[in-house]
Amino acid sequence: MSWEKVSLDKICTMLSGNAWTASKFKDEGQIPIIRIQNLGNNENEKFIWWDESYDKKYIVNKGDILLSLSGSIKVDVWNGIDALLNQRIVKLIPNKNIHHKWFYWQITNIILGIERMGKWALVNNVAITDLKDLEIPLPPLATQKRIAEILDAADALRRKDQELLKKYDELAQAIFIDMFGDPVKNEKGWEKVKMEKLMTIVRGGSPRPIDKFLGGKYPWIKIGDATKGDDVYLNSTREHIIEEGLSKTRLLPAGSLIFANCGVSLGFARIITFEGCIHDGWLAFSDFDDLKINKIFLLKALNSITQYFRDSAPEGTQPNLNTGIIKDFELILPPLTLQNKFELILNSFKGIKENAECNFKNSNQLFDSIIQKAFKGELVA
Repeated sequence: MSWEKVSLDKICTMLSGNAWTASKFKDEGQIPIIRIQNLGNNENEKFIWWDESYDKKYIVNKGDILLSLSGSIKVDVWNGIDALLNQRIVKLIPNKNIHHKWFYWQITNIILGIERMGKWALVNNVAITDLKDLEIPLPPLATQKRIAEILDAADALRRKDQELLKKYDELAQAIFIDMFGDPVKNEKGWEKVKMEKLMTIVRGGSPRPIDKFLGGKYPWIKIGDATKGDDVYLNSTREHIIEEGLSKTRLLPAGSLIFANCGVSLGFARIITFEGCIHDGWLAFSDFDDLKINKIFLLKALNSITQYFRDSAPEGTQPNLNTGIIKDFELILPPLTLQNKFELILNSFKGIKENAECNFKNSNQLFDSIIQKAFKGELVA
């Protein structure tokens, strides 16, 4: 079915967030500021607060559609308290003749296209001028409503699988805390050793502009590759770089542990099962003291202290850790036998979790198929 194509700025208003003065941020105040890390399913992300005067046009209400333009490009229907819109986030306000939820799903459908507009540096950046000119097919309002109903139902099914998978990840963290306690508070009184004494810690590098180096055989590890699927191992990447880019990045051996050190993804850690390259938004840990540290224990320890690292990052619009902060962090060091036991416990329910992951993958693929058909006009008359 063929529908008229229109540019985004013809069917919605785009409001860019304000560049609030960082020196005036508070730990509490009259109204919070929405940063990129507060978007999505990040209910544990801390707000910064604003206690000064502000223009009411920057207020975000529950149900507003928000699109981040830096880092991991994502769209979100705001479900939190009233808050202020920060820079590099755009509030999309559909016109009255546009179905609100259909518009959200349409933006979700084209999010990869929006991501490709980005000018890759340390993070992806999209210009709002490019966004305004983006064209999408526009069905009649009744058709928009029907598409939204179908996609809402399909999304509800995949969310059930996602929640089950989340329970397994929460169980792993609960077991960690039960066995070892909080790694920062160290209630169990374990020996503590600076991380640089237990491993080599390095930062990645980014060939720029990255587009000139894509298309080779060397896996190029992006944040998006690691934030989906398995919560321990990373098995593949979507993109690869050519050999000429190797001198401008860091090629890691299989078995390296990588850790996202900046932006909304700060704290994600994975063990790569292949030789691959990391950009400067990653730190890598290798050359472990195998007599003292278990990699699975280390990964879950890093997961447990993510908020501490976020709080330790230099102040700015996005948290950003340097290698010095990580090297100086004193990690708890329980007996290796206990660390190894922890790995065995996780492995004991690995098969059940893999089945849940398979179900989630299938429901995601089904949803992707449905959303593609919906916006091609193949699901509704």
